[in-house]
Amino acid sequence: SRRGSNFSGSFPCKGDWDTMRGIICMALFAGAAAFVPCLSTMSTPGLDPVATARRDIKSKGVPFVVPMAVATIAALSLRQRRSTAKTSRKAEEVVMGQIDPETGKPNYVNPFEERIDFEKDLPPGTQKDPSGKKFHPYTGPVYKKVPVVEGLQFPLDPNLYYPPLEPPEPGVKWGDGRAQDGNWYMDIEDEKVQYWQGVGKRKTACAIVRIVKGNGQFIVNGKDAIQYFNNYPIWWLKACEPLAALSQKNKFDIIAKSFGGGVSGQAGAIRLALARAMQEYNFNWRPLMKKARFLTRDWRMVEPKKTGQPKARKKTPYHKR
Repeated sequence: SRRGSNFSGSFPCKGDWDTMRGIICMALFAGAAAFVPCLSTMSTPGLDPVATARRDIKSKGVPFVVPMAVATIAALSLRQRRSTAKTSRKAEEVVMGQIDPETGKPNYVNPFEERIDFEKDLPPGTQKDPSGKKFHPYTGPVYKKVPVVEGLQFPLDPNLYYPPLEPPEPGVKWGDGRAQDGNWYMDIEDEKVQYWQGVGKRKTACAIVRIVKGNGQFIVNGKDAIQYFNNYPIWWLKACEPLAALSQKNKFDIIAKSFGGGVSGQAGAIRLALARAMQEYNFNWRPLMKKARFLTRDWRMVEPKKTGQPKARKKTPYHKR
């Protein structure tokens, strides 16, 4: 059956409205056909309209009353359903994010506004010194306590977007291939396993890293990391440095995919992607990794060669004549 065909259940679709409109028009035409003679007699001067209507109803009987009753009931039910649908849609409209001045609580839940638990690491009786950038509250559109992109209407049009057509629950991250509960999952030997993901760049190389709970395996592009980095320990250690620095190397398996640039650039890209994946797993690791510059994108690039010159920096000697 077509979706929404049950009027008592879900919201009717376009085809059901067309069917109802046709039924109402037929009922109105039938009622008008039976009511026109009565109107002509009611408009005749010198006749009592009430008595004339009663006499016509008695003489015409059921064929006159039934079409008018059907038309009236159909029109009232359609009006009630439209008002109900309008009310329910208004209750779930997109509103603008704001903070209640009385309670100080926002009308949205942003899971990307993560904070570090400093209190459990500080000695008792001490307070954290304010640092970092100034916090700016969110003032964009909000739908069901979830910040959304401006200009969208929910549920999304299935002809334009892939499911899910509704945003996730408040407090759950979304996007980047996450599941509906905000986590990443992959199938390993027909088993659903959770993983954490990060993306990094270095020079012209890019890397995508996934970490899963394991025993310290390190795979890059389907090969063992030591074999992929040509048994060069500097590149191998540089790639897995964030996990090794926090003594977590033997608690996770690293699955990396790198492309572009050379082996050294790919090692730096894997390091940045691995640090971002570790931040997704435990946000309290961020201060240590930020202090060690594991989360900083290395801006250094190869100087490009100049047109008309032999190399990037080397110049042709100047000759006056």
